[in-house]
Amino acid sequence: MNTSKPVAIITGGASGIGAATAMSLVEKGYVVYVLDQNAALLSNLSSSDDLPSNLHYLTVDVADEAALSSAINEIMSTEGRLDAVAAVAGISLTASLVETQTNDWDAVQRVNLRAVYLLGRLTAPHLEASNSGSFVAVASELGTVGHSGLAAYGAAKAGVINLVRVMALEYAARGVRFNVVAPGGVDTPMMEREQKRLGLTVADAASNIPMRRLARPSEIAAVIIFLLSYEASFVTGATFIADGGYTAQ
Repeated sequence: MNTSKPVAIITGGASGIGAATAMSLVEKGYVVYVLDQNAALLSNLSSSDDLPSNLHYLTVDVADEAALSSAINEIMSTEGRLDAVAAVAGISLTASLVETQTNDWDAVQRVNLRAVYLLGRLTAPHLEASNSGSFVAVASELGTVGHSGLAAYGAAKAGVINLVRVMALEYAARGVRFNVVAPGGVDTPMMEREQKRLGLTVADAASNIPMRRLARPSEIAAVIIFLLSYEASFVTGATFIADGGYTAQ
């Protein structure tokens, strides 16, 4: 059944920034498809009595080309259109250069960079067909500056920023906008897990942020929503840094 409502795909939407972005789009009347590989969490979310009728969850490894392609084809067969895409899925790794094992490096590049490339390549034709499509990838402030212990993560996020610039140029005259949001520290489950692994607290992560706090997921989602919207109709190839002043130092 094709829909007249705008349709959006959000990767990594089971929690954190992705979940906040998905809920905001749902409230704005989009039909939203959340793609995430956390099957247990998606099952819990799907079983909620309060699940909006325009919100759908698909368990997908977004770095697996065949699985992602199948999910996108399923969405297009059902909805017949695609208007907005947010590539939010990501993993973190804090380790020195010599401590970063090759398999860990590959895992970070796979989820944080390869998945964005695949999502862009597979959705761009559908976004172009909508005549006003918009694609936003979540990178990081750490893709714009160096930071000890973040070789794999920083490299992947820097790659996302330049990948999106290239996509923006290729589609600038074809009705699709590509932009990046580069957050600083955000109070998400991923942040909590990584801080715990390092023997630190979430509060410790805010100590070097001039605003002296982490962002709320909804604050980053608001920037994503702006870039997806018509209000940002002349914005493409841009990187919006939302980091509480960290990179201004």
